[in-house]
Amino acid sequence: MGEAMGEINPGYLKEETKQKIRKSFLHSDSDFPAVIVKHFFTADFYKELERKISSLNIKKDVVVLHHSYAVSDIKLSSKELCDFLSFVTKKKIDEINFTAHLLTWKDYQILNDKYLEKPGIDVVIDVTENWNTGWGGVVTYTDGRGTVYPLAPVGNSIALVERKKGLQKYFQYVNHYGKDKKRVFLMATI
Repeated sequence: MGEAMGEINPGYLKEETKQKIRKSFLHSDSDFPAVIVKHFFTADFYKELERKISSLNIKKDVVVLHHSYAVSDIKLSSKELCDFLSFVTKKKIDEINFTAHLLTWKDYQILNDKYLEKPGIDVVIDVTENWNTGWGGVVTYTDGRGTVYPLAPVGNSIALVERKKGLQKYFQYVNHYGKDKKRVFLMATI
């Protein structure tokens, strides 16, 4: 996925729109600073991304007391994406390496003190169409005091979440209703 033109929906590249997204992210709820942008990629780039993901060598990774899902590394060599993320987050981003997560029935990630993440900004690209939250598999953030912040799954969306100290994430268990379904998203921390 090289330097193809037209990766990001042109509406999001307008200066006024980028400013609104940046303001929304930087001035969002102080307990859960986040922004979700729907219909983020152009249709052609999104299809190319889906093709690239389908050709990955995704392997099951299980640590019973922490997670069960399939993963693969994926690099998006997109100057347009890096420039957009740099602008919105006010952090210089030259490249971004994602992990593709594939969740199916009985997959999960739970909170475990042995796997605490350092603060950072999570970038979550959702590539699952028509996912029903009743099936589980929702990326969810929590502050450790009982407050949860689920990210609604929407295909062709990008979420930016600033994980401050104490904010951790987990993936809800994919239950029997999602038995024959696949949930795919890309995740990176900057």
